[in-house]
Amino acid sequence: MTISAELFQPHVGTSFSVVLEPSQTPNPQFTLRLYEISTRAIRPGQKAFSLLFEGDASFTLQQGTYFLQHDTLAEQPMFLVPIARTAEGFRYQACFNLA
Repeated sequence: MTISAELFQPHVGTSFSVVLEPSQTPNPQFTLRLYEISTRAIRPGQKAFSLLFEGDASFTLQQGTYFLQHDTLAEQPMFLVPIARTAEGFRYQACFNLA
């Protein structure tokens, strides 16, 4: 399976489970909702895209690599960066550069 914005597009609005160590959170079923995909061309022949996720305020992920699971996609490692705090919780971004 090739990582691409098109792969994730049908899953905007769905939840991804974050695989956490038991010591990281009291709730081992922490989930993020994919709320947006941002795409842009950097140079001719090169594409970049970002996956933007929302999580609730019960737990904050630190910047780092996490394995995300989805009902219809293979488990994916993603480097997540917290980018904003909202009234509902936290937002995270995963960036991809494709040659």
